[in-house]
Amino acid sequence: MAATPLISVAKRLLANVDAEHADYSETIVNVAVRNYRDTDRFEREIENIFHRSPLLVALSCDLREHGDFASLVIAGRPILVVRGKDGIARAFLNICRHRGAPVTEECFGHSRRFTCPYHSWVYDTEGALVGNTDRPAFDGIDVDALVELPTAEKSGAIFAILTPGLPIDIDTWLGDMASALDILDLNNLVRHRDGLLAESGNWKATADGYVDGYHLGYLHGKSIGTKSITNRNTYDLYGPHVRLGFANKPLPAMRDLPEDEWQLLNAMSLVHYIFPNISISGQPNGGLMMSRILPGSTPDRCQVEQFQYFREPMTTPEQIADADYKRELYLAVTRDEDFATVIKITDAMAAIPDDVMRYGRNESGNQNLHRWAEALADGIEL
Repeated sequence: MAATPLISVAKRLLANVDAEHADYSETIVNVAVRNYRDTDRFEREIENIFHRSPLLVALSCDLREHGDFASLVIAGRPILVVRGKDGIARAFLNICRHRGAPVTEECFGHSRRFTCPYHSWVYDTEGALVGNTDRPAFDGIDVDALVELPTAEKSGAIFAILTPGLPIDIDTWLGDMASALDILDLNNLVRHRDGLLAESGNWKATADGYVDGYHLGYLHGKSIGTKSITNRNTYDLYGPHVRLGFANKPLPAMRDLPEDEWQLLNAMSLVHYIFPNISISGQPNGGLMMSRILPGSTPDRCQVEQFQYFREPMTTPEQIADADYKRELYLAVTRDEDFATVIKITDAMAAIPDDVMRYGRNESGNQNLHRWAEALADGIEL
């Protein structure tokens, strides 16, 4: 079933406000603390989730034209995503086939050629090797291109599997989450500057914060939580992905207005979590924040990179200053409140190795995250 319109989400949020609770799942779910800390499980998560599932590696709006590109590293895999002359976005390992240096180190840019800085081997936007220095010395080499990754583009986002040669079925992977993303109109966005990085704890404990509406009025009670009615969330589960609705304080006042007069941007907030590591916060017609969780080399740490997008370029000094302020504000809130808490949680887990984390019926987004993470890490299809 396709994602319901946002007016339907607003009605459900209003019903939850009246009922004085969030959407409820069927039962409480416990997750073993060792599932966060165990090194063998973490390595399975990297291999079976991050290296073998479709990951969102760029938004389509970042690669509008031939030669537009993005580069990033996820779970130890350096990635180059570039729009080809045929209009198709492709992802490659950002590794020169000569001696392994990255062919670009820019996060975003535009280029029709990618030149390895080590020995000046050159690749085009389709990944083909189109030039190398001292060619006679390499007559008969067995490579002619960068290593291409399985790639698909849908609903304003570009996805890649970080293991070459695996099949990618983006329609099955996204399911009805695709229609939820379509509502966001991701194609019509403009990124403001590069991303900002912050350190956090375990990647799943960090993801817990993005799919949890329960903490907003408590942990963020003096910051971004002041506009919300806490713990009245809706949860739409689309396979491993989730759309969260948040009730904002103006929502009850709209109860008696005609629906076509509801100001949804004021009445509610949305978070779309694209498993395993992408959160998109915001609504159609407004700015969005995309957060990417980057697991570390050990279970106890990850990084989060945050990007701000707007519906039009920020050009005037006033617009740029306001956008820069929001960018730094959201980083400060998540770094000093969310991630600082997650680091403390992660470090404290060593003291309770045989305990469990308890997810209530009001935390169905978290329950869904862990159900899928555990199954995929263990190679089980849901």
